[in-house]
Amino acid sequence: MAMAEPPILELKRLSAGYLDEPIVRAIDLTVPRRTITTLIGPNGAGKSTLMRAIYGLIRRFDGAIVFDGEDISDAKPIERLRRGIGFVPQGRCNFPGMSVRENLELGGYTLSRGEARAAIERVLALFPVLRQRFDVLAGNLSGGEQQILEMAMVMEAAPKLLLLDEPSLGLSPINQEQVFETIRTIRDGGVTVMVVEQNAYGALAISDTAVVLELGAKRLEGPARSIATDPRVRATYLGGSTEDVAEPGA
Repeated sequence: MAMAEPPILELKRLSAGYLDEPIVRAIDLTVPRRTITTLIGPNGAGKSTLMRAIYGLIRRFDGAIVFDGEDISDAKPIERLRRGIGFVPQGRCNFPGMSVRENLELGGYTLSRGEARAAIERVLALFPVLRQRFDVLAGNLSGGEQQILEMAMVMEAAPKLLLLDEPSLGLSPINQEQVFETIRTIRDGGVTVMVVEQNAYGALAISDTAVVLELGAKRLEGPARSIATDPRVRATYLGGSTEDVAEPGA
């Protein structure tokens, strides 16, 4: 009988924050490989804080972060990037006055020249819309195309785990759909994805697992479909109908 594959990420009683008090407290979480996990909860629940803690951008008060079998609790963000964690923060983070090509060249800053060329070709194959817009200024792309560019810039480092903070924020429904389809493509290519997303239903529809945070604590965890259709979760965190929530991965 084959042994179960170890998880890509384990959080063990993780508490983290910015000043003298933790914002997220005693978080236990196991993230399987090649899955999409969505974090949902009200504003101020600690969702973005948790993502920043995983990437090492804020203070860890207690607990441990184990990535790909190794404790990275004290590793700097650049070390976590090199180990295989990529992070696309909230808000536009491309260079609008530069072309798609130039943005991708900057995205490979941790790579050798030859590795960067190969990485650019790899992400263009993964996101063909960027090849079509290769010489267009990033600022002239649609919102969805800009978000895809930002994901591509991080994907150049070939992460094993991709953290996405509000990737569809401010986008039209069509552009949101484009971004969600891109996230699913990334997962299907073997990369594990964690998402914080204001369009909870859109994210849950493509996710394998969902985690509900409230006041910095984990309140609920389970299959995304079950979370999306749970009457308590719907009433408290989601609102509206679940009719449009597809089976995850469908």
